[in-house]
Amino acid sequence: MQNLIHILSGVVIFLYSITQQPIGTGFIVGYPISEDGKNIIPIIVTAKHVVGDNNKILGRFSTKEGEVPEFVEYDIKNLKQNNDYWEHPSDEGVDIAAFRTLHFNQADYEPFPLNLIATKDIFNELNICETDRIIFPSMLINFMGFSKNYPVMRDGTIALIPQEKVPMKYKVGSKEINTKQEVILVDATSIPGASGSPIFLWPGPRIVNGSFQIGGTKPFLIGIMHGFYPAWPQEIIELETTEVKAMYRENSGIAIIFPSWKLNDIFKQENFLNRIEELKNKINEKKSLES
Repeated sequence: MQNLIHILSGVVIFLYSITQQPIGTGFIVGYPISEDGKNIIPIIVTAKHVVGDNNKILGRFSTKEGEVPEFVEYDIKNLKQNNDYWEHPSDEGVDIAAFRTLHFNQADYEPFPLNLIATKDIFNELNICETDRIIFPSMLINFMGFSKNYPVMRDGTIALIPQEKVPMKYKVGSKEINTKQEVILVDATSIPGASGSPIFLWPGPRIVNGSFQIGGTKPFLIGIMHGFYPAWPQEIIELETTEVKAMYRENSGIAIIFPSWKLNDIFKQENFLNRIEELKNKINEKKSLES
């Protein structure tokens, strides 16, 4: 189990503004481009409001040497122009963003497998429901590590999977989002820096269809952290990502996550698949020239 927890923490990178202010958590999905799954295109996933209006952001990676983390600059404007940045294809209210990253040999990370992103069918087959335990690695702004990234591993439970859409108001940069969304509510406190964190189903024993399953299950990704759910209605939810605030007086202890199948929607859209095919062809052409 300890090795598995280490692997799940390894999918996470920390995201910063261009002035090196921490803005949130991201994680890397390995999109397979070969049948055996050994060749992948790494994709960074985070909350859309973490990217916000930033034209450029930084990703902080741990290195294999383990002496000091390295920053990589991502030009969001160029990524969008090159079709290497993606959001939900039909609903701007979905707070998920994904963008392509190069693979850096000196970087130390674990790409999360595409086939462990839970679909609605997996939710039904495994009877994923309220009281199921979750774990999530995320940035803790007070201590992020000096020699490498140190995500804190936190846990909670699924509190509610509503059968109706939940009204939400939040901001992505300067743009106000007023929407109703298919979300999952979890019994876990979201703090500044946790936005964009991957939410995993606890890979241990659990109750499935009324029976206790000792063997546990795979650590499926079940969602992406959006932020805390306020204790009372507010006009607009300010999702602060750059500084610590006195937030506990208004935090209900419930957090909102966008379900994993919304990320699958992004990976199934035509412009994403066309770009992956284009990149795959370029890689194959390069290999042919080298052989």
